[in-house]
Amino acid sequence: MSNEYSLLMFPTILCQLFNVCTRQAPPVISADSMGNTIALLGQDVDFTCKVDNLGRHMVAFVRAGKPPRLISFDERIFRQRDKYELKPRMGPMNNEWVLTIKNAQEKDRGNYSCQINTDPVMSMSGELDIRVPPSVSRNTPSAIEVREGHNATLSCKAEGNPAPTVIWRRQDRQIIRYNGATGFGASVFHGPNLQLTKVSRKHMSEYVCVASNGIPPDESYTIKLLVTFAPLVIPKETDVKASTGSMARLVCTAESWPRPEVTWEKDGKQIFDSDDFATSQTVSGQYHSVHVLEIRKVTGDDYGTYRCSAKNDNGAHYADINLEAAQPEYIYTNVIPEGSGNFNVDDEDSDRELATRETQTTHHPSNLQIKHHAYNQEQQRNAQHKQSHHHHREHQQAVYYVSNAHPQPKPSKTELRQASISSSSRWSVISCITTLLLCIY
Repeated sequence: MSNEYSLLMFPTILCQLFNVCTRQAPPVISADSMGNTIALLGQDVDFTCKVDNLGRHMVAFVRAGKPPRLISFDERIFRQRDKYELKPRMGPMNNEWVLTIKNAQEKDRGNYSCQINTDPVMSMSGELDIRVPPSVSRNTPSAIEVREGHNATLSCKAEGNPAPTVIWRRQDRQIIRYNGATGFGASVFHGPNLQLTKVSRKHMSEYVCVASNGIPPDESYTIKLLVTFAPLVIPKETDVKASTGSMARLVCTAESWPRPEVTWEKDGKQIFDSDDFATSQTVSGQYHSVHVLEIRKVTGDDYGTYRCSAKNDNGAHYADINLEAAQPEYIYTNVIPEGSGNFNVDDEDSDRELATRETQTTHHPSNLQIKHHAYNQEQQRNAQHKQSHHHHREHQQAVYYVSNAHPQPKPSKTELRQASISSSSRWSVISCITTLLLCIY
């Protein structure tokens, strides 16, 4: 028999030895006493023991265990006064004993009983369960590095009561591929261990595990997956054209992790920043970077092949870009002559009668120079209109030599029609005046 049990039975033994016990109704612990209790971590918990006909008997609270631990007896706390509080003889009938467990923690989970020192001991118990929100072990690494093509496992160890469930998702909301870069996958993975097979650079991301058990708050933890691989250099253009005196830009993109060291070369000589050249780089993604070589003012010696090279601990790669002299541009311009009102823009033959001359654009930076050559047939047209009283259409041809010019759009049929109508009206007036003068003379 334990010491606690002996203590409970001591008053009863004395009563029977000295024959001073009075006959009365035996004590009864109410059925609504104690009971199972669920509490959140950190809450205060009350166990109430309601006893009728207590008489000279006493009430004790005991926590189950090996051995059992006596918390209180009658109105006295025996252990951990900062943890437990006893309120005896409460309620309207002064028959309620209330045991308060302060700031309940996981270690307080277990069985508690209310006992009366009768022979045999009368007892009623209740279970205390502590609900604990999930927590992720901080022993889990925050970053994992793996070589491209190998396998990787991301683990998220979570604890709580009830036991939490764990899901995984990518921080960038992309699909989680389980088997290679194009294998099957899902936006969410369920389970504490996320296994990735044949990891590729496309797997590189931050992966978030979220642990939940219905007790707020949920807890999340982020693990960064770093996939190492040799550089891959991709030129924006393999052939770049530029004229002498202009500025040229050569661009290449490097895919690599860790981030590579990128250099530019021409004819085996490395190019550094100077008055003639400028280099720059920008990061455009997890493992992408853009590298630019700017030739400030192109000379004849600058034409040739340039090499964009990248290297890291896993390997090296390069791409070549050719810088070539730009060829002259040609502009074709249709010149609309001032001519007869009989011009019909809907007539294909009339379209073919438009004079076309070729204009060549050079790349010498000079002022606009225009040389205009025309065949003036105004006197012939006046003579013909005086004699025949009808209209003739003549072509006026022009050649323009333009420096740094831009191609002009071909006139629309509406514009040609308006020009034709305007010309026709002008010649009609001239014809009428000529006829009137002939009649007078």
